[in-house]
Amino acid sequence: MRFEPRFLRQTILVAMAAFLAVGPARGVPPTVAADDDERGRDCSNATLRGSYGFLVAGTSVPPGPPEIFVGTGLRTFDGEGNFTHIDNSHGQVRGVVRNRHLSGTYTVNADCTGTATMVVPGAPFNIETAFVVVDRGREIKEAVMAPASSFTTAVARRR
Repeated sequence: MRFEPRFLRQTILVAMAAFLAVGPARGVPPTVAADDDERGRDCSNATLRGSYGFLVAGTSVPPGPPEIFVGTGLRTFDGEGNFTHIDNSHGQVRGVVRNRHLSGTYTVNADCTGTATMVVPGAPFNIETAFVVVDRGREIKEAVMAPASSFTTAVARRR
């Protein structure tokens, strides 16, 4: 069966009209307000306040062989640029590390991106991360920037 260009155009137009007519009737909003997608909202250090549970995974190259690891934990932000952190992790080389306590500082920019520095007791370096705050401060997506030998990401969700 061969379709005529005119018939094909009419079919497409009818389908589009039906979709546009039925969409709002089914409760599908035709547009998303800026309020819903966070445009126009400024963030600051105060955006992060309270406890966030997180899942972290990655590869690190400590002094020694490279290792893949996973972990979970809780990070508590004070809304003023400081946080405490407790985690449990498992690596293929170092094994299980339980209840490791860390602390650090963070800065949240107006566009909801930010950076954090975590102090690791006994380590010859700090951990530096870049992150983005999403879902009106309820979630953080984070990646380790330094040390450069670490390829690690984390997602944290407010409790």
